[in-house]
Amino acid sequence: MAKIGLKHFRYAILTENNGAATYGEVKTPAKAVSCNVTITNNNAKLYADDVLVESDTSFQSGTATVGIDNDDLETMADFLGHTYSAANGIKRNANDIAPYVGFGRVVVRITNGMRNYKVEFLRKVKFSEPSEENSTKGEAVEFGTTTIEGTIATLENGDWSDAQSFPTEAAAITYLEGLFTPQTTTTQNSTP
Repeated sequence: MAKIGLKHFRYAILTENNGAATYGEVKTPAKAVSCNVTITNNNAKLYADDVLVESDTSFQSGTATVGIDNDDLETMADFLGHTYSAANGIKRNANDIAPYVGFGRVVVRITNGMRNYKVEFLRKVKFSEPSEENSTKGEAVEFGTTTIEGTIATLENGDWSDAQSFPTEAAAITYLEGLFTPQTTTTQNSTP
């Protein structure tokens, strides 16, 4: 399996209420440039009678670092909890609170000579204010993009991620957008 591309970022604002995860309108933030997900696992070991008898390497949290081609003001307001209007643009306030969002993407792969599309979906992410770096044009044009970082958490039922592969891009997009439908499961899903 070789990863050969990244496409179709999608997100929606998350609301959790009594074990039910509900997502708002599914939106596209911008075109995908990069997505790096770093997971932090628990690392506990129990020794007894001079040997390791139990260990825990379960999911603890994670970080999603997302590169997009356009830092659209409305999207940034959604991600960061700021106020936005078409007439006035974005207004940032120190008391703004970023909402949790569901965030997904499609990874293009080649497996056994065949192209396929893997959906990766993070159920609960809270993005933080990005740093900005701008520079003047020099002798050659250099493109700049926006990178935003988010903390990955679990839903109340313990779910934090979904993944599935598809033979067609259209099927992958349909599946990804369908993951934003209400989730009311109360059992813990052990498959990341």
